[in-house]
Amino acid sequence: MIRYLENNEKQNIRPLYEHCFDDTKEYTDYYFQNRLPGNHVIVNERDNKIVNCVHLIPKTVILGKLKTNIIYIYGVGTYEEYRKQGIMSETFKYLLKDMFMDMEAFTYLIPSDEEKAKVYSGLGFEYVMDKQNLKPVDQRKKATHSLIYRKAEKSDLIRLAIFAQASMEKNYSVSLAKDSDYFKKINELIKIEGGDIDIYVENKVIVGYRIWIDGEILEEVLDPSIQSLNWLESTGKPYVMARIINIRKTVRLLGFQGEGRKILKITDPVLEENNGCFILTYGHGNVKLDKVKEEQLMEDIEFDLTIGELTAHIFGYKIIEGLPLVCKKGSFFINDYL
Repeated sequence: MIRYLENNEKQNIRPLYEHCFDDTKEYTDYYFQNRLPGNHVIVNERDNKIVNCVHLIPKTVILGKLKTNIIYIYGVGTYEEYRKQGIMSETFKYLLKDMFMDMEAFTYLIPSDEEKAKVYSGLGFEYVMDKQNLKPVDQRKKATHSLIYRKAEKSDLIRLAIFAQASMEKNYSVSLAKDSDYFKKINELIKIEGGDIDIYVENKVIVGYRIWIDGEILEEVLDPSIQSLNWLESTGKPYVMARIINIRKTVRLLGFQGEGRKILKITDPVLEENNGCFILTYGHGNVKLDKVKEEQLMEDIEFDLTIGELTAHIFGYKIIEGLPLVCKKGSFFINDYL
């Protein structure tokens, strides 16, 4: 049976969480005491016990210039003796259908390895963002004399949020809302996992920051004037996977570049509502997506796509030639941790 846990049941899944993940006791305590109560948890039960669970973390993202609420899928776990039986996929299909009914635009997750990424790909997820490699120490440029590079203090967080949010809106089409609560939670994680928030300050104004957790850069955001000081290489490895849930909502929030009309055929392995032929009309900030029966089409299908391919195109990760652009390459920026 698949169901959502009531608030008073959530602590009962800790044994399953600890079975599946090698997190420290301090991190697990923090998550279960401080973060889990505000999340949702969907579980799959067999033999009168919970054998699989998926944690659902509400997030606020900026799509274009608009805010919307979506779900970050986290902590997907199954007891070892119940793996490779299709239980996780069963839970995901139930969840994705619920998300469609709730009018979610899209959802995202960070796969722990390529084996799991293949499973998620079969459910319509596709990579949309890479994690950039850290430059060798001898290639990391130091701040010039006019810049101060130091650790952020608690009193910096509001100014840091203002700088970060302005940078997101200017440089990215899709990003998490970088409010003071975002940095407050990052600060809490740093105390547990080990790390820092380092900032660049010029004339008392924050012009850049790096978030370090467990020896890696989780996030680096720099003002264009100091981009030469970046410590991340242009190359990286696939990191975040996303999946469009409601195509119409996503494209209306983001829009298409230019104007025109295209005939699409979309295949979705889970959501029947996304399957079929669509006439896409776009221009002057408006987008219209009409579903039609294939036999009623008077024109040839121009693009035959999976929902994963459409997701990767819309978020600018793998551009499909001839299909109008939505996001430019590299404009999806969600460096999530928890």
